[in-house]
Amino acid sequence: YRLGNKAPSVVTSYLNKACHCKPENHQGNGNGTVHVQYHNGGKRSRLRDLPLATLSKVATLTSADSIIYVNALKHFMNEMAWLESDDALGRRVVCDDALEKWERELAYLDGGSFSVIQLYRDAALKP
Repeated sequence: YRLGNKAPSVVTSYLNKACHCKPENHQGNGNGTVHVQYHNGGKRSRLRDLPLATLSKVATLTSADSIIYVNALKHFMNEMAWLESDDALGRRVVCDDALEKWERELAYLDGGSFSVIQLYRDAALKP
């Protein structure tokens, strides 16, 4: 969308067809959501389920990665906020259920005070 009429038609077509949040008052799971799984049996669904000793080692090994990851998430949310703006799609594509899914999982970042929901809200409120 930032490319305007020079954006590949396959990209704009995909965004128009696939990137829609279900209405917030909608119940049930009849929205046709497709789950894509890239790993067969090797990926844990939740990092938090690991033993504390393992989590401590992971934290030590990935301390620099966490800083980079938080900055990348901020950049991503800023890009998504622009995509949702009236200058682009003019509708939400980062849905509340997706944000809620990652809220607890990413709370360990930034010294344990990270909120992906607040990061999204801050990005959406930027002028």
